[in-house]
Amino acid sequence: MMTGHGWKKRSAVLGLLLLAAAAAQDTAVEEVSLRVLTLGNRVPFTQVVRDGVRHEVDPPEGSLPPREVAVGIVVPDEAATQPEEKLLKLRLGEVSGPVRIPRPDPPAVTLRDQEAGKLWLKQGLAAGKSTLLLVWRSGKSWDDTRSLALDDSSAAVPPGTARVVNVAPVEVKMIWGEQRYRLLPGKSVVLRFPAGSKTIPLEILYTDAAGTLRPCLSITAEADPAKRNQWFVYRADRADARTPVQVLPFAEARTGVSP
Repeated sequence: MMTGHGWKKRSAVLGLLLLAAAAAQDTAVEEVSLRVLTLGNRVPFTQVVRDGVRHEVDPPEGSLPPREVAVGIVVPDEAATQPEEKLLKLRLGEVSGPVRIPRPDPPAVTLRDQEAGKLWLKQGLAAGKSTLLLVWRSGKSWDDTRSLALDDSSAAVPPGTARVVNVAPVEVKMIWGEQRYRLLPGKSVVLRFPAGSKTIPLEILYTDAAGTLRPCLSITAEADPAKRNQWFVYRADRADARTPVQVLPFAEARTGVSP
């Protein structure tokens, strides 16, 4: 039978354990997730024949984003320790795998070109725990870029909706079923599928130099609850591109999207 003194001792131990657990929880480092999607046009595949053997010609310098970047956290120069960088592989027109990093304060990251050994990009993060970073070329090479951070959580594009993001330097117009939208540069819109509908027409249009509306996308969007659909509008960065404004469709399973 436990005496009163024994109960007091046990309560004190339990109290210390609870305090320790609370302190550990308070000091736990919160992590955020980052993915990167580069938007642009690939250079044409070309070959040359040397000594009777075909060889692929390397793309012009600066025509592709870095193959691998190191993601770092922005910290003061006088900080005692520099956080470990996380490596991220990039491929034009494809979303990267996610990296998880401690939530930075301020909420910004650096992307350093591993091959060139220099800073490639510095960008603030979305407010939530998951960020999709869009990067596109704004000059003659991928050393001159712009970027936009988007909420990459499942709540950003919930079931029954789709998202259109415009990073082209011009306004685009959209037809979503019976609805009409105008989407300014740097803006996005979440579109809701009508209740009970399985498909809906989507058209995205730009205005050409003559002032005529031209389509850059005309599809039938499917309301698949298992998938998250997004369309990214961007400026074509090749002079021989079919249209000056282009759209990259992006669909992924919702099971792979962060909460």
